[in-house]
Amino acid sequence: KTRMMSGTVELSPMGIKGTFETSSTREAKSFTKTNLAGIGEMLEGSDGKSAWAINPIQGSRDKVGAELAQAKINGNFYREISLDKLFSKMELKGVEKVGEKDTYVVVATAEGVPAETWYFETATGLLLRSDMTIVSPEGNQPAKVFFDEMRTVDGVVVPVKIRTQLPQFEIVMIATDVKHGVAIEETKFAK
Repeated sequence: KTRMMSGTVELSPMGIKGTFETSSTREAKSFTKTNLAGIGEMLEGSDGKSAWAINPIQGSRDKVGAELAQAKINGNFYREISLDKLFSKMELKGVEKVGEKDTYVVVATAEGVPAETWYFETATGLLLRSDMTIVSPEGNQPAKVFFDEMRTVDGVVVPVKIRTQLPQFEIVMIATDVKHGVAIEETKFAK
């Protein structure tokens, strides 16, 4: 019903390092705090209906339109087991390699947001990569997200090393602590 994760984050090739913590609930409520050396604290959250961001670069703002729709889909606690409910169309495009592993390539479409391409390992069914377009006020940008390491925590397989390749840089997040079923205060999800 709930998940809390924390760990380290690095932006390369700039060498900017920091920490992150996330909290999420089955009601599609989420909160992420990222603290980057030399940049400061960046906050993002959702109460399940609205979503927002606060950071030293953009200030405080509410997410609207396609950005809000994407935040709701990505913030859905049961996203990975509700793909058929969140995406109106999914098409198998074939088999491709991600590194040394064969994957099924699936293109998924949801109303109001750019399509996503997923790469599921044929042997395990686990998602190894997701290609998407991130919607933001600065403009849409392509991203390739790699789920490099998985760990079973409380019987749930979760990615603990995630690499996001953007045109300008790469973000590497490594979770060092994952907890399920912990109490999370409602105030954490309010802007």
